[in-house]
Amino acid sequence: MERLTKEDQERLQRILGQLSGYQAAVDALRQQISILATSLTELSMTVGAIKNLKELKPDTEILVPIGSDSFITAKLALSDKVITGLGADVSVERKADDAIQVLEARGKEIEEAIERSREELGRLEERIETLRPEAERILQKTREEPSGRGAADV
Repeated sequence: MERLTKEDQERLQRILGQLSGYQAAVDALRQQISILATSLTELSMTVGAIKNLKELKPDTEILVPIGSDSFITAKLALSDKVITGLGADVSVERKADDAIQVLEARGKEIEEAIERSREELGRLEERIETLRPEAERILQKTREEPSGRGAADV
């Protein structure tokens, strides 16, 4: 079995370090994409709910979720006003159509963020696939029989 040269060992360590870093970044991006996709789904459901609620008349009985698959019955007071969050625990009352526009704009921003994240994920995966064969080539040197030695030389 051939021993790796010092240069090969250093190169292998650099490659393995890069691969490890790239893999951590890939994992983080996948988690980020998952979180963004969940947010996008929630936004879509919210827009759908607002569209459905704005068609209802005041005093219509509705079920309001309170958590743990539990609901209470309530009567709808206004169906054309929605309170939406601005961030930092600040909310504002808007007309239903305005709230829909704001939420749909947020959805587009999230879709763009997902696309950018997927593109970066693709670039990282390409880098990994470029480095992996080089690491395997260096490691293969340790598995090969040294050239020029036969059974009689052993």
